[in-house]
Amino acid sequence: MSTNQPFGPTDNAYLNGNFAPVITEEEFKDLKIEGVIPEGLNGKILVRTGPNPRFKPRDMKYYHWFDGDGMINAFYFEDGKVRYKNRYVQTKKWKFENAANRSLFGGIRSGMSTTLKGWSDLKFGWLNLLWMGFRTLIGVGPTRAQYESVATILNAANTNVMNLSGKLLAMDEIGQPYEIDREIRTIGLYNYKNKLEGPAIAHPLTDPFTGESFTMGYQPLPPYFQYYKISEKGEIEKYEPIEVPYGVMMHAFGLSENYVMFYHMPAVFDIKNVGTREPFHWMPEKGARLGVMPRDGKSDDTKWFDIPLCWVFHNMNMYEEGDWLVTDVAKYERIPLLGLDTNNPSPPLYMDPIGIMVRWRLNYKTGELKEELITDHPVEFPTMDSRFLTRKHKHGYFVMLKDADQEKGLWNTVVHRNFETNVNDEYCFGKDYYTGEAVFTPSHEGSKEGEGYLLNIVYNAQENKSRLTVFDAMNVSAGPVATVHLPRRIEYDFHGNVI
Repeated sequence: MSTNQPFGPTDNAYLNGNFAPVITEEEFKDLKIEGVIPEGLNGKILVRTGPNPRFKPRDMKYYHWFDGDGMINAFYFEDGKVRYKNRYVQTKKWKFENAANRSLFGGIRSGMSTTLKGWSDLKFGWLNLLWMGFRTLIGVGPTRAQYESVATILNAANTNVMNLSGKLLAMDEIGQPYEIDREIRTIGLYNYKNKLEGPAIAHPLTDPFTGESFTMGYQPLPPYFQYYKISEKGEIEKYEPIEVPYGVMMHAFGLSENYVMFYHMPAVFDIKNVGTREPFHWMPEKGARLGVMPRDGKSDDTKWFDIPLCWVFHNMNMYEEGDWLVTDVAKYERIPLLGLDTNNPSPPLYMDPIGIMVRWRLNYKTGELKEELITDHPVEFPTMDSRFLTRKHKHGYFVMLKDADQEKGLWNTVVHRNFETNVNDEYCFGKDYYTGEAVFTPSHEGSKEGEGYLLNIVYNAQENKSRLTVFDAMNVSAGPVATVHLPRRIEYDFHGNVI
């Protein structure tokens, strides 16, 4: 059993090893550096977020990785030195529980473990609570008002953090973003002047050639999908409910110069399952579809195409070649992390299906789909030089597992893919080292595509400490040009960006 776990023994994989939370907020200045921090990083911040429960979960067995309170981890590059700090996003849930000095609320699979104090904080009276419990027992799920109230607590701001139209936003996909400042202090909920109609996913996309941004929302009640276009000034210019027959999880979407691509894959999100042990049901009999709509189109303009059964969390980019849309995705045979056929509801991560990196070419007129294998090693977190988003890209990045198992971590190798030569340039950290997403930042303003640096956090399982590594993005196999050592570990997180 891991010594990292602060809440007592458990078989829950999401609370053991480096998945276990680090509940202290700290700042470390002038960290030890091997090598030299590139001058092009001076003044920049790597800012990331991930799940990190502040208090012992109400239901340790059914706690899910997606439940944890959002913890921001930030590295500040200052005149060749590096400063680190971490802070919780002070969400509605975090404030209630911090005031009570204990956990009050259940999570996506343990909602009914919420305390009476928690329901009271949500303004649920006895009759409303009994009515919701009865609706759950008979299999119809909460009312819309009940669900929307609960969703404000499930919103942990633990999935991504990025600069969008001048606002630094911490996001998940059950609720709305929280704005934070450069010292990662919480400013408050940000809903685009009350024009955000519901939740918003954690992967909005910005077209660097127009300055426009786009995002989506999904929920278990109609409208199941919502599409937004956001101006360069940060104002919602277009809201379009997208008509689909049932709700599903849609973690990301594709954006090209003229089109958007929706993923409608059968991780079904039905209101009747909210409040049960499995709110997302993998239903392969429903099949998988891709929807293509003009960026300024309406729901009726969407063309839907059936594709072979699969699941996608993340894509790298999408661009157009004649009648074809080209996108690189981490493709799974089914959704991982949820609804697994095991006795342990949160089993070790090696029991999950793995993702492989493929390139899809979809003919948006005929629906023909061509698939090219990039690698069959376990992969995730495809990223790119975002200055070229929506256009044909030459370079891309992802993380991969090589010559190791997934008992202590998920990936151990950083990969640069040159799409002109179809050659991978990669660096494996070796035994007992595990990494997450590698984020690109350009070396200087006006640099060519791919000229810059890859930054990622690496966990050393032997030392139980983490480090930040900096790679020349065009020469990854040479190893880090700089390594920043931390005096402790950073829990496995999800996403972040360099600002």
